[in-house]
Amino acid sequence: MRAIATLLLCAMGGFPMSPVESHLDRQLKTWQRRLGMDDWRLTIRLVRQNDLDKNTWGNAEWDPKGKTGTISVLDPVDYNLRGADLRLDMECTIVHELVHMQVAPFDAPDENVREDVVNHIMTALLNRACPN
Repeated sequence: MRAIATLLLCAMGGFPMSPVESHLDRQLKTWQRRLGMDDWRLTIRLVRQNDLDKNTWGNAEWDPKGKTGTISVLDPVDYNLRGADLRLDMECTIVHELVHMQVAPFDAPDENVREDVVNHIMTALLNRACPN
């Protein structure tokens, strides 16, 4: 029976999330809302240190036109932190990668695109929209 459930999950494109991944996914959704990225379809996954560049705790791959992406976060097994420090650092990695996605359009030659990015970050930092 377990083998059938595993095959069904594989056919549907995924496995159940671990408790850590579920927690990170909730954090991801919270920060997506705060950064005005609700319309993005983003996923989170835990990866081992050998899947990341040296001296990094995560990375992101995204498609700005399709507004999709995946954020990879270092697996707690490979972390040098524990407890609250570990949870905070993993959240920092999520936010760091989301900000990378937001500032990527700064490479765009269109000034309106750059201004939109600045306004998204400003609103997130203030935790509210500004009157103007």
